[in-house]
Amino acid sequence: MANNPPPVVNPPPADTAMTVVGPITGFGSVYVNGVRFDTSTASYKVDDSTAFDDSALSVGMVVRVEGTVSDDGRSGRADRIDYDDELEGPVANMALDPTDAAIKNFTVFGVQVQADDNTTIFRSEDDRSFGFDSLRDGDHVEVSGFYADGLLFATYIEKEDANDDEFEAKGTVSGFDGSTFALVLADGSQLNVTLAPGAEIPDAGVQDGQYVEVEGTLPDPVGAPQDLLASKVELEDDDYFDEDDGEVEIEGLLDFANGTWSIGGVELIFDASTEYQPASLRDAIDDQSAEGQFVKAEGEYDGDSLRVREIEIEGADNDDGELIVRGQVAVVDPIGATKVGTLSFAFPPLAGTIEVEINERTLFADDDGSAHFDLGDLNPGSFAKVKAYRNDAGDLVASRLEREDNSRYEIQAPADDVEADVAITVLDIRFGLDAGTEYDEGVPASGDFVEVEDDDLDGIADEVKTEV
Repeated sequence: MANNPPPVVNPPPADTAMTVVGPITGFGSVYVNGVRFDTSTASYKVDDSTAFDDSALSVGMVVRVEGTVSDDGRSGRADRIDYDDELEGPVANMALDPTDAAIKNFTVFGVQVQADDNTTIFRSEDDRSFGFDSLRDGDHVEVSGFYADGLLFATYIEKEDANDDEFEAKGTVSGFDGSTFALVLADGSQLNVTLAPGAEIPDAGVQDGQYVEVEGTLPDPVGAPQDLLASKVELEDDDYFDEDDGEVEIEGLLDFANGTWSIGGVELIFDASTEYQPASLRDAIDDQSAEGQFVKAEGEYDGDSLRVREIEIEGADNDDGELIVRGQVAVVDPIGATKVGTLSFAFPPLAGTIEVEINERTLFADDDGSAHFDLGDLNPGSFAKVKAYRNDAGDLVASRLEREDNSRYEIQAPADDVEADVAITVLDIRFGLDAGTEYDEGVPASGDFVEVEDDDLDGIADEVKTEV
């Protein structure tokens, strides 16, 4: 009897060494760009100081992760995680966007910053009430985010202690005369920098054209808010990657300037082999209408630019608008889920539930200021809120998940059906209407995009807002 050779078993594909840049979306390890990175052997550098674990990090911070990523792109191992803010300084020129109440625009050292109530994470160690609504001129803030079209789109804003007078800014040295220079920031605005006696500077000295981070104080913050007394000038990379990084991935906003596409200052090179998701993204890049899109790009870094192998739009553009569901947690499936699963919302005494998919890209943002929570912390009967979109299959997928301290119902979506003075149905949940229901734009019609609020949980809508 012939001896048959043992079957050939192909080894699993090796993990790919990769440098990944993007905002943190959750913990339980660290989630960045949809990848769950095992951090058990990682080293950390946070604001130029050594940290010991991910307690020094927060959801929303844009980080650089060196490590490996699995073949399916869902898991990896972090060898090193670096975080450094883009700006730290006083808020000025605060203004609510006249076309969108969820956006605030302000400056820090002349740099235009945009905060979005839907996507920016707000933190403060000593002011638990700090958030989008309370952000105001004079606040000393640390900002992380992405530059596009000269604007810093904030993914993370931390309010510093009022007694902290140390500030930071990154830019290019210009006009150095031995003790002073202009620091040209990303949008072209300038800080007037004077070296303090004994200031820490690069070994080769300060030179025009260097890209640096400057740390210091404002001796006269009212009379001369752009005059910084520097205690430290440190050389910085002008983008997120090193010459020898090779395989890289970056998530951020597409920017087009001077005939070149970039993400976060990283130049992008497209060629005939580049894959676009969706395919229409190719045309949008060709006609420049893709500027400002939030995307993920992956490919080879050659020391100067990223040669893009794949680029995809992150999240979704919804014809329906942004969908919001706030209600009671009914079921988390599977039991013991951490970051990936299905969350069912209930609205007693009303019938029905709404199911929302939670995945690796869902941003976990806690209402009480704690960044480290997962699905296992949501107990039946507690309250939560999701901002969501519909995927290609029509299912609801959460882009953001928040635990809520306040108990109320809210659904923002197109109205399925409206029975004047009787009921309004949204995402298949039927709220009653009565004489106490308030309308900001009159009684809506079926198909109108509405926000339905039930503050006392009695199944009767207290307010119905119509998007016009």
